[in-house]
Amino acid sequence: MIILGKSEAEALEQFLSGERLWSWPNGRIQLGQTFPDIAIINRLVAEGLLDQDYEPTEAGRSALQSWLAATLPSSAVPASSQGRPQSITGD
Repeated sequence: MIILGKSEAEALEQFLSGERLWSWPNGRIQLGQTFPDIAIINRLVAEGLLDQDYEPTEAGRSALQSWLAATLPSSAVPASSQGRPQSITGD
């Protein structure tokens, strides 16, 4: 089992939400609105959580799910998994 730190999990979560790495002419690497620690990105690739194209793998998705389950309180379960949402109009 792969143990993620907070910064690894946050970077992986950004990739899973559709963020992509951009390389600027000045050599800066940008992930969405942030400049990631390239060592973290390289570790995610080395661990098999991202592939060579920096796309999340199934192992990456699973590792992030495990990390979230271990760090989030049980009251933070997404509403979609708590049953049918209530209608605003009362239907």
